[in-house]
Amino acid sequence: MLKLLEGFDDSTLAVESEGEITHKDYQEVIIPRVKEILKTHDKVNCFMHFTEGTEYSAGAVATDALFGVRHLFSWNKIAIVTDLTWMHKGARYILPLMPFEAKMFVEGEYEFAKKWLESEPT
Repeated sequence: MLKLLEGFDDSTLAVESEGEITHKDYQEVIIPRVKEILKTHDKVNCFMHFTEGTEYSAGAVATDALFGVRHLFSWNKIAIVTDLTWMHKGARYILPLMPFEAKMFVEGEYEFAKKWLESEPT
């Protein structure tokens, strides 16, 4: 399940996971928020906090891939905060290929990740 986080500016999609992320989470949380941001901004910043026990359903993986490809150039910066080893390993291969700035952070860097996201692009 994904829930929107407060305390971020209006150009940011900020979410936190709890348990399994499903296709429904994309349809009800991520996609509407991104569409809302793109009405007034050229690019979206994204802050994602994945807690222990986060898993992706097959539907969520497929929706993420499709939505990501369709909006590949809509992202400005993405900060991912998690201690999940599988996410850090996968990100090493995927994030360098993306046409936007993206960084992985561990739980202890939560506030630092927020500040990095809000900083000017390098």
